[in-house]
Amino acid sequence: MERSGRKKIGQRVLQWLFAEYLDLLERTVTVRWEEENRYGDSQIFGFWHEDSFFMNVVLKNLADKTSPVDVIVTADTRGNYIEHMIRRSGGSALRVPDGYKAFAALKKIVQDSYEKTHSIAMALDGPLGPRHEPKKLAFYLSEHADEEFVGISLSYSSCIRLNRRWDKYVIPLPFTEVTVAVKNYGVVKKSRIPALPVNADMAQCTVCLPESL
Repeated sequence: MERSGRKKIGQRVLQWLFAEYLDLLERTVTVRWEEENRYGDSQIFGFWHEDSFFMNVVLKNLADKTSPVDVIVTADTRGNYIEHMIRRSGGSALRVPDGYKAFAALKKIVQDSYEKTHSIAMALDGPLGPRHEPKKLAFYLSEHADEEFVGISLSYSSCIRLNRRWDKYVIPLPFTEVTVAVKNYGVVKKSRIPALPVNADMAQCTVCLPESL
């Protein structure tokens, strides 16, 4: 079997495993919602990259509350697995290359934000960190499309945390309680990014970064 064929089979196996484990979590995890948000036709949702796995469950729930949710995803191989789970959860993926190649894709996303009613979700510190340091894209979209920014913070009663990864990626365990804090910050300017909580237990934090940052 050719190398490319083996690679495709390996990808399908991993996609199946991820989907099956996500199904197991949906059946066994207790989700506690703490929401400070009035859902509109379109909003900008931001979350931390470490919470990407369980965000599939969160986004599936949001799909019933707001307009269709498009999730910004890296265009490389990692994005294939993410896109598969996003589609399974009822969303769609916007594939964006890393580095300088991202400009054209991001320009189209900005243009589409003016022209159609949809919500956009993204990992604020993705795709490669630094951890818990938000990029400005979400807030640029919020400011220029006049859309409310909604931060989503998660905490887990029991999980596996991959500490050797830059984001300390979280895989919740079955029968865990996951707290999902959803907070609406209104329209946010990219020059004044809120100091976002790193987990749901800190979701009341409202301190802002200085204008100079």
